[in-house]
Amino acid sequence: MLTSAVTYLRMVFVLLGAGVALAFAILDLTVVVLIAESDDVPLAVTVMLATLISVVPIACLGLIPGVREIEATAAQTLLEIDFPGGSPGPARTWADRRRTLVWFVLHLLSGAVIVAIVGGAITAGFGALGLVAIVAAVVLASGLGYALGLVAPGLLGPSYDERISRLESESARLVERNRLAREIHDSIGHALSLITVQASAAALVIDRDRDFAVKALGAIEQASRSAADDLDHALGLLRENGQPSRTSTPDLSALDSLVTAVRSAGLKVKVTTDGDLTTLPAMIGREAYRITQEGLTNAMKHSTDRAATLTVSARPEELAIRLTNTAARTRAERGRGLAGITERAATLDGSAEHSLIDGEFRLDVRIPLTAGRGDS
Repeated sequence: MLTSAVTYLRMVFVLLGAGVALAFAILDLTVVVLIAESDDVPLAVTVMLATLISVVPIACLGLIPGVREIEATAAQTLLEIDFPGGSPGPARTWADRRRTLVWFVLHLLSGAVIVAIVGGAITAGFGALGLVAIVAAVVLASGLGYALGLVAPGLLGPSYDERISRLESESARLVERNRLAREIHDSIGHALSLITVQASAAALVIDRDRDFAVKALGAIEQASRSAADDLDHALGLLRENGQPSRTSTPDLSALDSLVTAVRSAGLKVKVTTDGDLTTLPAMIGREAYRITQEGLTNAMKHSTDRAATLTVSARPEELAIRLTNTAARTRAERGRGLAGITERAATLDGSAEHSLIDGEFRLDVRIPLTAGRGDS
């Protein structure tokens, strides 16, 4: 334990709290002594003022929005912890500020314990008792640092709403990125393929069929112009990144329309729903819709009897999606569609599993919902 660098980093983190706690203690003690020296101030008033002087500055400092960002950075560096959803920024809501205040008080209290032990060691002198106190302070500082590392993600980490907001931004960025990739693949990629084919054909017949070669070169010129226009259009999409989309993405409230569409395409779908699908968080509703859409698309492609069973259940703790269909493949294969489903589920801290047993393909997706019910 003592050979690990993180042990000493934890000690440093606790000592930072000790330094701040000591500064507050010196300030409070100085003010209290000045008040106590005045004969005109009753004892009860002195005690009340001493309490306020000890509590109010700590509370005011802990509620400052930027304190969370500072404490989180120190915790990441010295306690070597990772926050789910990324590094937290300033506390923008009162719920986040209260969580930060609790953390700040715990940090100061852990440091105050070390200050008290070291102070006792100094008072005891440098004998055996003092040496024991110093060793106890070192061991305790490491243990307190470890304990603080366990509670840091819950008290300092991004709230559920913050994570959803970040996912919204990341999803929008990925949508634009994918849209740009499709534009390049469908337009510029097609033009380059045409140029390659025409150039190869012209090179083969240029000596014996000049007219064909000239036509091929003309086609290459036209394809090049078209590719240049398409590239300009694709770069325009890249420059527009961040602007709101002109069309809204459907969510699970549009499940009936989706099922109607796949039924009209020839897939017999038996649908069972449980719970209110219209009250899901917007991000979850949209991603779940895309997951269901991709699952039904796979069923249309691979179901041997053109039939599938879909179950969507919105429980208090999670959203569960199960899709089953007979499969023509002899084993479960992981294509781009299944990879996309897994990525969408993972983005929402969920999971996606698929299997092929006795000729039946099963897709199970689970997305947690409980985190959103605890945030205010």
